[in-house]
Amino acid sequence: PKAPENDVKVSLIPAPKFETADGAYSFKIGGFAQIDGGIFDDDVRDRPDGTNVRRARLNFSGTLARDFKYKIENDFAGNTSALTDVYLEYAGFKPVSITVGQFKEPFGLETLTSDLFTSFIERSSTNAFSPDRKIGAMVSSYGELAPLGFWTASLGGFGGSTSTTSSTDDEARDVTGRITLAPLAGKTEVLHFGVAGSHRIPDASSDSFSFSSRAENQMSSSSADLSINTGTISNVDNVNLLGLEAAGVYKGFSLQGEYVKAMVDRSSGADLDFGGYYVEASYFLTGESRNYNASTGRFERTKPTWSLNPAKGDWGAWQVMARYSNMDLNDTALLKGELRDTTLGIKWIPNNYTMVTANYIMSNTDNFAVTPNDDPKIWLLRTQFDF
Repeated sequence: PKAPENDVKVSLIPAPKFETADGAYSFKIGGFAQIDGGIFDDDVRDRPDGTNVRRARLNFSGTLARDFKYKIENDFAGNTSALTDVYLEYAGFKPVSITVGQFKEPFGLETLTSDLFTSFIERSSTNAFSPDRKIGAMVSSYGELAPLGFWTASLGGFGGSTSTTSSTDDEARDVTGRITLAPLAGKTEVLHFGVAGSHRIPDASSDSFSFSSRAENQMSSSSADLSINTGTISNVDNVNLLGLEAAGVYKGFSLQGEYVKAMVDRSSGADLDFGGYYVEASYFLTGESRNYNASTGRFERTKPTWSLNPAKGDWGAWQVMARYSNMDLNDTALLKGELRDTTLGIKWIPNNYTMVTANYIMSNTDNFAVTPNDDPKIWLLRTQFDF
């Protein structure tokens, strides 16, 4: 006989989840932590070696009345407490969904890939151009268009964030959209292309904008440790972003790259153009493939073929990576530096929910950087787990 709707199914793998027998209501507790250590081979400026809890997040997510999905997540790292995701999604018009709340704007393959599943410890320097989490509303959809392949499309309007304080004038406003196409979206063969755009109007109380990046590490939150920094750009009417992305997977090998251009329109003073790009390659020594989700146009969790079990000679999944990134904040009217990073990495995935990653970063800056011609070498090690 059919189970009553008020019967509850309970799962504890990998975290507590409660769900009604008909699946209409559910509640799940989740979270993750990332613990980092860094050693610097300094060049011009001294950077202290140290340790850091990069992220420590706890979230609640689930389903309401079958078609409503929700998530609330908070980050407790750095002796602070800050809301990250807070949203409600309506999925009753499949494949169209409507999301309202605070979440990431739809821009950038690497930016939209979860912190848990990016190839390297930190995202490339070009991530500094991408919009972050804002409060807004977004419409998304996906499907298959023969013979072109799988597609996704998202468009949203956004304001401030939960950390935005009260303002004496209109808060910042963004309109951001992304379209992706995957002619191949198999388990071991993927071909992905994407384009994104964002029109950003700054807070009217300041009409200012800024871009900055450090040598692809977050061992310090001090602005003094930035590698390149425009500082405050005043009299900004709007900023327009263009992002291009491509990725391919063939069995254990993956290649991915993005280009971002930022165009700053000003009411007085010269307009400014900045840009950046990265290219990365990776290979699973143990035969796994990166896991691509065609309905979201992003990469997700890669599960090892064999979890760690030394008694049976199983050692989880092993991946090697290399990346080159370039972020250029030099314009003829404003010279604020160029950052070039070359990163080598190795990743060990003992089981589905733990990971250890080591990166070696060779950083290079020019005459206009915060510290001119400062070229440190950086060793980073991260241990992470999620549930």
